[in-house]
Amino acid sequence: MIKSCLLLWFLLKISIQCVVPSFKNNIIEVNFQNQTISGCISPDTIGFEGTISDIEVKNQDIQDLNYGAVQRISSKFRIDFVSTNIDIIRAGAFLDLPKVNVISFMSNELSWISENAFQDLPSLNLLYLNYNKIADVSPRAFNNLPNLQTVTFIGNNLENFDQSWFYKTPRLLSLRLEQNRLRNIPRSAFINLPSIGYLWINTNEIEFVDKEAFKGLRNLQLLDLSENKLRRFNFNFYTPSKLMDLSINNNNITYISDEMLDIIRTKLLVLEVTDNPLQCACLDKIIQWSDAFNISIPQRKLPESGVVCTVPKTKPSQCLERSDDDFHKGFWVSFPRERTR
Repeated sequence: MIKSCLLLWFLLKISIQCVVPSFKNNIIEVNFQNQTISGCISPDTIGFEGTISDIEVKNQDIQDLNYGAVQRISSKFRIDFVSTNIDIIRAGAFLDLPKVNVISFMSNELSWISENAFQDLPSLNLLYLNYNKIADVSPRAFNNLPNLQTVTFIGNNLENFDQSWFYKTPRLLSLRLEQNRLRNIPRSAFINLPSIGYLWINTNEIEFVDKEAFKGLRNLQLLDLSENKLRRFNFNFYTPSKLMDLSINNNNITYISDEMLDIIRTKLLVLEVTDNPLQCACLDKIIQWSDAFNISIPQRKLPESGVVCTVPKTKPSQCLERSDDDFHKGFWVSFPRERTR
């Protein structure tokens, strides 16, 4: 009996103190009240009476979130880490949290997301990883998150996307990858994530998107490819397309085929194409097409001298797929995208 009590006491002590401490005299806000903690964040260490609904860790020097860094909170809550210098989230850092629904890491030092960094969190709905330095994500970094709907990687250093990052995330709806360093989107890049309906991959360095890149995205309603370096817009979207909002502005696109317009028009409400060196004949065709099918094409206000389309050397009255040799040298430099980069 004594041995059992000692063992229970030892296990409780380990649980309270954490196996590998992540915090040392750090100030956190629990339901907007300051607390000082060491070890890990748990009901024992924060000593808060009542239901925990909001935890914020801000402007603290933490660096590593180790196994069990946040643990055993049974109530529905969100947790925010803001400017805390966190560099590593280890496997199992979030442990036994059945109702946590929002986790946010804003403006930290994260460079890598390890396998199982976010695992077995049945109520997690929103995960924000914006404005860090993330360059690499391990397979199954997001593992067994049955209600995860939104993940944002805005403003990081990602050069590649790999769907293996996600495992057992059947409800993933919104994925934001803008403001990274993505260079290409390969074939079937999202085929194992068929629930995605909203995809932002704008403001990257993308020059190539495979024609079958979006294969399997049967529920895609919004796609933002703006502010990249695309020369072609020719993809096999699922048909009938459910796209309602499509942005390809601020690229190097000169031509869009009739077939492509026909594929995307089914439910399309908005098409953004400004600041591309589109052939004037192609731009005229797109505007006529948008009028015929009641599709909005927002136009940016330009000075009177602003260039809105290009005139090829041959057959300028026809919208044709052309090589660069059929355009005047430096035809793209008059467009705002090129001036601001």
